[in-house]
Amino acid sequence: MERYRRLASWAPRLALLACACLAGQAQARDPQPCPAPLIDALAKQLGQHDWAMPDAYNEGPLVAAACKPWPDDKARSVVALAYVRPGDEGISAGERSLALLVAKVDGKSGAFLERYDATLDEDAVTEVSAGSLWLDTARYHLAPGVRAFGLVFDSTARGASCPDGGSDQELTLFAPDGKALQPVLKAYLSEWTTIKGTLCVNDPDFMTESAKVTLDIAKTRSNGFADLVLAAKVTGDSAAGEKYLRTERKTLKFDGKQYPHETFPRFWEQPASTAQ
Repeated sequence: MERYRRLASWAPRLALLACACLAGQAQARDPQPCPAPLIDALAKQLGQHDWAMPDAYNEGPLVAAACKPWPDDKARSVVALAYVRPGDEGISAGERSLALLVAKVDGKSGAFLERYDATLDEDAVTEVSAGSLWLDTARYHLAPGVRAFGLVFDSTARGASCPDGGSDQELTLFAPDGKALQPVLKAYLSEWTTIKGTLCVNDPDFMTESAKVTLDIAKTRSNGFADLVLAAKVTGDSAAGEKYLRTERKTLKFDGKQYPHETFPRFWEQPASTAQ
């Protein structure tokens, strides 16, 4: 997590830098706009109206949206939408219970081919804005004829003022199951933790580790699906200017329904006494 990789010699300044870099990182990805005709078609099927592509100035019922052509068939698209249900208008950001739709659709008509519906509840650490959803269509070939794709969620909630760690860029991997999409993995792609000292005081011993996590396909298989490998590039930083790097990996095996993975404790963390 870049926003925590460069530590100042005093923690208050570090906290300000952390917040600033967080916003920049969320904006670094290529935009994935949805064409207006596709938005209209999706809204009609869902019984919605007055939808427009969300942006920083649009406070309509469609809160976040991402659309991307499907790599294996450009006539199809994958879409992710977070929207306000009828009757919930006027609820403040950070307190909403939004509808979440992830789907593969016909690129012209918007007809649903595969879909997943859920509720996205906001709270102190979860808030949805226009750029919160991003589709990952890397080559996640889990089995012959089975290609998964990912949805990355970025929360824009402010969160705690003096945290001792954090996780962002929540990846959910979806695999087709008939006319449905099934979430088979959840993992964070950007994380950090305090291993010594305290963030919001002038602590010369303050030290963190941050990790950028990637997902790869292994050559081995379990229960018909390819094993997955999470690789974390871990950076250690201290207020005194110390720095080190290491890589941690974890292999995930399909159990017939999903790839079991506990997000806490973080797989890449080491005890403070062995971190260096």
